[in-house]
Formats: sequence, C-alpha cells, structure tokens
Amino acid sequence: MGFRKSTSFKVMPGVRVRVSTNGVSTYVGGRKVTSRKSPAKSRPTSARPPAAAPAPAPVRPGLFAPKEEKALFAFISQPDAVGADEAVLAHPQYAKLATTLLGLRHLIHGQTDLAVECLRAALALDGLVESHTFTQKYLSGYRLTLGIAGGVSVELPLSDDSATLALAEGLQIQGQTQTAVYYVEGLDPSYPALLSLADLYVELNDWHEVLRLTDGMVVDSEITAMLAIFRAKSHLALGELVAAKECIKSLTASKKFGNGLRFQALALRSEISLAEGAFGRATADLEKILAEDSSVAGIREAMTRIQRRQHETEQAKADAVRQAAQQKERAAELKREQAERVKEERRAEAERVRAEKAAERDRLAAQRAAKPALQAAVIDLSIDDDAPPAIDGPAPARTDAGGLQPGFYPDPQELAPFRYWDGSAWTSRIRMQA
Repeated sequence: MGFRKSTSFKVMPGVRVRVSTNGVSTYVGGRKVTSRKSPAKSRPTSARPPAAAPAPAPVRPGLFAPKEEKALFAFISQPDAVGADEAVLAHPQYAKLATTLLGLRHLIHGQTDLAVECLRAALALDGLVESHTFTQKYLSGYRLTLGIAGGVSVELPLSDDSATLALAEGLQIQGQTQTAVYYVEGLDPSYPALLSLADLYVELNDWHEVLRLTDGMVVDSEITAMLAIFRAKSHLALGELVAAKECIKSLTASKKFGNGLRFQALALRSEISLAEGAFGRATADLEKILAEDSSVAGIREAMTRIQRRQHETEQAKADAVRQAAQQKERAAELKREQAERVKEERRAEAERVRAEKAAERDRLAAQRAAKPALQAAVIDLSIDDDAPPAIDGPAPARTDAGGLQPGFYPDPQELAPFRYWDGSAWTSRIRMQA
C-alpha cells in the first residue's frame, strides 16, 4: 500500500483547505474549488530509465465461466453502476465479495446509508475478500483511494481491512463515530488504522486516547507528522500549550514533509498563539502561509477573525480596568462614609457623657444643698464637767419666747449621744454620757 500526500486543514469555521502535490483544493460549505500548479518550465529531465509498459488489460471471464462470475465482472467493469445482480448477491460463494464491492461503489457515489448497510452485511459474512479466487484473478491491481484523516488519503488493496476502514468512514459521516471506533479498534495495527482511530478519537474529543496512541512517536514520515498534529491538537484542547507547540516544532521549522503538512502545522500554531493571547504571533503564522501561497483560501478571513478577537480582548481589558477603578472609588466612598458615621457616633457619645456628668453634678449639688450646715470646729470628746448636765430624753420643744435654753441635748444628727445647744445653734460640743 502507498500513501498519497494530500493534506487538509480548517482555517476557520466552514472553510477547509486541502494542499497536495497536484494543487490546492478549498472546501467552503461542502463545495469544492480546485486550482492546479503548473509544472516548472526549468525542471530538469529525469535521469531514471523509462517507465515500464502499462500492465495488460485484466483477463475476462471465459466462455464457460459461471454466470455469477460473469455478472460480477460486468459490475466492476461499469464504474457508474450502482446495482449488482441479485443472483450474485445471494450466491454463497460470491455474496461477500459482491456485497463489499457494492458497498464501496455506494460510498464512492455518496450514497452513505446504502454503503454502510452493504459493508456491515459483508463484514458479517465468513471468509476474506482478499483471498477470494475472483479477487486474485481479476482484482489484483485494485486500489481503493480512501481519505483516512486530516485530508491524508491512502491507497489500499481490496481486503477486509480496507472495507472496515471504508465502513468507519461511512459511519463517521452518519455521525456514528463511537460505532466506527468499535470497528477500527478490531483491526490489526497499521498506519491507516492508527490514523483512522486517532481521527475518530479527535472527533470524540477523547484527547487522552489520542495521546496514548501517539506516545513515544518519532516524527520521521508524513504519516507520523500527521499524528504529531493530532497530538498537538490534543494538548491544545487540554490547555497544555507548551506541549502543543513542542509537538509541531519540527514541522514548522522545516519543509521536509511538504507544504501541506507545514501549512497545517502553521495554522495550528496560530491557533495555539491565539489561545495564549499572542495575537501578533497568531497573525504572523498565517502570513507565512500567504507568503508562500497567496491562493490558499480562508487565511485572510482567519486573520480578520484574529483582529476581531484582539479588539474584543482589548475592549474587555479596558472594561475590566474601568470597573476596577469604579469599584475602588466606591470602596473609598464607603470608607469615607463609614469614617463620618463613626465620627458622628463618637461625637454623640461624647455629648451624652457630658450631659450625664452635668446631671450628676447637679444632683450632687442638690443633695449637698439639702443637708444642714454644721459649724466647722473641732469635736471635743472630753467630758465637760462645768457644763450643765445633759437633758436625757428628747429635746424639749422650743418656746415661743426664747426657744431652748443653752445646754446638752440628744444630738439631733445622731453623731454623738449629746450635743450642746448654745441658745441659737448646735455647736460642736458633745458629751458621751449624761
């Protein structure tokens, strides 16, 4: 089997670019426009010997060949035929091969549902189509060109494995990606199967499985280069931007694997730079593609999208700065209001304390004013023998003529047993006993 270099990559939603050795094909919304490069006029002639003569025409079934064999040969000889003889499809010896060829024919003509139905039915039958006598006799040079992944097409001989990969492609078109994975995982390891499985995992966003499939891979061919691009996409989807750039470093720095893969790697690196917010680098990688081939469609649209994204990001940053300034101003205003509120509360508290203290002073002054005044003197606690004897019992009431007579009377203030009355006021003279 041989691989034909033909690489496709999406530069923006709805725009896909395919670059091959023959030219550049652009798919926009399902429509295809192809431009071919003219060969260089100064290309030197080849020094290799002339090519071998074309292979002879395939042998036709003989006169006495079974009618099923003749009918099947007639079917493969008509590329536009989309129906096979029912007798051949029902024959136990030819059923699997005929159903497989019919399924591939439906797939080529875009009849995906019929193709999937036929290929599923064929793979469920016993036997291998590659070991069938009809295949070895008439289809030894048969090659199925199948798009595997990322625009990479592969030419495969007729076999159960190629039929399985074709079935997986049909299932993928139908959106039955998980079922397609089931079929491809059952194949023997090969580059076409590995590419197909990695592409299916990418569609399922199963990035860890893509990384598992490509662990330890050395980029030394166009197939491994395509797998490196898948690995970089997985790292990008997981947010591992440095790892993503490392995976495609050799593809972007060298033209070893052709423009197709390098353009795809540059477009992917532009996407990585866009994720990093490095809008200048993202635009520069797309401009490198334009510098080598300005006919690649979709690049300028992608650059416009980057500029719009940059403007949106800068606007978002400006809005964030403005909001931060507004929040800071609001916080300062709240702080000032709180400080004023605290100051007012402290002022009110001070006024309340002063009022309480003034009220307390007034109360104490009133209490002091209500108490009788005592003459300031030294209290004599000695026994006054010269003074008249104290009158035991309550002090006699004051007479209208002169009041009490001078003498000792029970202390009205109850500070001592007896206090001396001088006829006009109580003195400090006291007596402890009568």
